[in-house]
Amino acid sequence: MRNKKFIYISAICFASLVFPQSCSKSFLEQKNTSGITEDALFKKPEDGIALVTGIYNTFHDVDFMLKALWYQANFLTQDFQNYGADVFFKTYEVPTDFGALNTFWTRAYQGIARANSAFPIIEKMRSANIISEDLAKRLTGEAYFLRGVLYYYLASNFGGVPLELKTVTDDGRHPRNTQDEVFAAVAEDMKKAADLLPWKEDLAPADLGRANKGAALAYLGDAQMWLKKYSDAVQSYKQLQGHFQLEPKFIDIHDFNNQNGKESIFEVQFIAGADMSWNHTNNNHWLASFGMPEEITQFGYAYATADLYNSFEPGDQRKAATVIGPGDTHPDPKCQISKYPRVISNFGGINTCGTKANPWKGSDKARSGYYGVKTWRDPNVTGNTGDIYIFSGQNVIVMRYGQVLLSLAEALHKSGNDGEAIDIINNQIRHRAGLGPVSGTNVMNSLLDEYRHELAGEMSLWYMLRRSGEHLRFVKEKYGITVPAGKDLMPIPQIQIGLNQQLTQNPGY
Repeated sequence: MRNKKFIYISAICFASLVFPQSCSKSFLEQKNTSGITEDALFKKPEDGIALVTGIYNTFHDVDFMLKALWYQANFLTQDFQNYGADVFFKTYEVPTDFGALNTFWTRAYQGIARANSAFPIIEKMRSANIISEDLAKRLTGEAYFLRGVLYYYLASNFGGVPLELKTVTDDGRHPRNTQDEVFAAVAEDMKKAADLLPWKEDLAPADLGRANKGAALAYLGDAQMWLKKYSDAVQSYKQLQGHFQLEPKFIDIHDFNNQNGKESIFEVQFIAGADMSWNHTNNNHWLASFGMPEEITQFGYAYATADLYNSFEPGDQRKAATVIGPGDTHPDPKCQISKYPRVISNFGGINTCGTKANPWKGSDKARSGYYGVKTWRDPNVTGNTGDIYIFSGQNVIVMRYGQVLLSLAEALHKSGNDGEAIDIINNQIRHRAGLGPVSGTNVMNSLLDEYRHELAGEMSLWYMLRRSGEHLRFVKEKYGITVPAGKDLMPIPQIQIGLNQQLTQNPGY
């Protein structure tokens, strides 16, 4: 019989697994609840808060944030490439036994099961007057939002997946729903969440970082875009106006000192610990060290392409904040290249990313010499040298207002309003980047270009391209690569097909 732990977690197991404390960013810190009895659970408001907070824990896994989300969002665009064991992204031949995809699948369904378990418990606590009506609404909204987010990324990566919208009580072997059915379910979850959640500005300081109404509306609009309901998406996105703003300077979006800033809509919260070496906890991540030059960190497994670096228009202020090349200084003065231990010992303490004469391509010269900057913003990270600060406690933005504005422009274009779409591109996105109006009249080409230069190195670009239906053309035109049929989707993990024979593999694998 199938091991049901891959999909089903009971409420009592859930509560004893993760019971975080609630206090601002430290609501992610966990306390030991081993030995707690079921009768002692869910007897005070803090228990209900911790119950839902545990769903956020789904994101706290090195492979989940890096290899399940960042990899696909960037390696499939070919603007970033992998050095190491996962070079298959360059040919789109991702193996069905790629362990990170199984981690993604397993953790996503664990989070979904936690959300499903939370709904009846929250209602029971409300009925027993353990929690107030307002708190019950907010916690229920968070659970709907998080379940919808997890299904959003499952469908963005795999296409159709099984929909589990209630606690699983059978053997858990269910067939895949279609991609449209999954995004329709995401839309329904986000509608419910939006009706229940407060706006970000109405959250108490201790709750900053939790789901908010604007985040639900942003993902609702995205789900409607996938479903080609463009007029509906326009209405969803426009509700965010006045509640979120673009940062005046692009460089400030990912600033270490600007976490949960005014452009950030949904941001996964992480915590810096006393030990950020290989003994780290999953309250931090590896995105920073993973993509910094080997000459600095002894890692350097993700690097940008010269094509991306050279594709920015002259004067585009997003360039320096996105990708760094040979001879460039880091755009953030807090990140002093000259102070890294290996740069001091091996390069005399230069303050540039290598030099044009001797670019930093790694010990075997197999990298490009160009590296992403958006995840390289934690000034404490030094890599596997010196203080051995390998992991980062900096939050990761997964949805922000700049992305929403571009999605709104696409929705307007596809619902017949090119004038307003171009106005957003020119007077908000490009104006912030320091650029003049777009040249040419092909709105979709302009959108593809802005998606690329606005979102490269973040958590969403490939998903935006695939959603537009122009992703295959994008890769062909930019890199001369023809994506093999079906390989724009990730394979269903082979281990999951072995556990559940009702699952079918994506075509082409």
